[in-house]
Amino acid sequence: MTAAENLDPMRFRNALGKFATGVTVVTAKDLEGGYVGTTASSFNSVSLDPALVLWSIDNNARSLPAYEKGEHFVVNMLAADQVSVSNHFARQQEDKFDGMDYELNAEGIPVLPGCAATFECKLYATYEGGDHTIIVGEVIRFDTSNRKTLLFHQGAYCVSEYHPAAENRVAIPANEKQMSFAENYLPYLLARGFYQVMDKIQDMLNRQGMAELEYRVLASLLGLKNRTRKDLQHYSVLDDESFEHELDRLSNEGLVNVEGDQVSLTETGKEHIEPLLLIAKANEADALGQFNVEEALLFKRYLRMMLEWTA
Repeated sequence: MTAAENLDPMRFRNALGKFATGVTVVTAKDLEGGYVGTTASSFNSVSLDPALVLWSIDNNARSLPAYEKGEHFVVNMLAADQVSVSNHFARQQEDKFDGMDYELNAEGIPVLPGCAATFECKLYATYEGGDHTIIVGEVIRFDTSNRKTLLFHQGAYCVSEYHPAAENRVAIPANEKQMSFAENYLPYLLARGFYQVMDKIQDMLNRQGMAELEYRVLASLLGLKNRTRKDLQHYSVLDDESFEHELDRLSNEGLVNVEGDQVSLTETGKEHIEPLLLIAKANEADALGQFNVEEALLFKRYLRMMLEWTA
């Protein structure tokens, strides 16, 4: 835990970046009859009755006086395909609206087309907020579309997708709706997938005269200088007793070298396992045969992400 008095500004900013936000462009009239526009991710709702929203702007921003003294502004919530719009209004320019497509609302404030949502506001209040000014607006009109919203997360643009827990929000094919709980339950699918793929590998191992436990340990070491005992047991998916027994046996046969907490393949071990890996990769290719290359890579990447998340 970092104490408040010892805050590193960059680390603090990176920590805040863990919170995904929408991306908006806030527009208003400037004090000379032109328009101002500011890219902001600090937008948030405040109240339903009255309908209030807020956003904040850096105190050093040249456009701050226009927002503080103007009577109205518009929050344009950008859609996923409006990255260029976000970048455009984030840059310092003399006239940000030159060459841009927009319409003026009843109060003469620019409204950008193609947004996920727009909120037309009248100034409600402003507050000091450290090095920023917090601007609260009362929504007098709003509009929404079915376009995906542009998000900003950990310093990069991204788009939202429904979480697997929200499967009731996604159109599910009729044949999947008719499945039993077990048929569509993640642990069941993972277990069935593991055992069905391993059955094919077991056939290959039987033909080569190698035991499955031996294969798991040796394959988990291939391509690495060494692994710790803990990592090796994790990747070979063995219980404590089976792992220790197999490790002792492989060490006695000269296939692995155990030095303290580190385990590595011997040259004999490499020669023993390498030919089998080619067959194993062929079996993997058969199991992934219904996927194209990109889908297969994504499938394995998503599995790794899930394993990292649930570890």
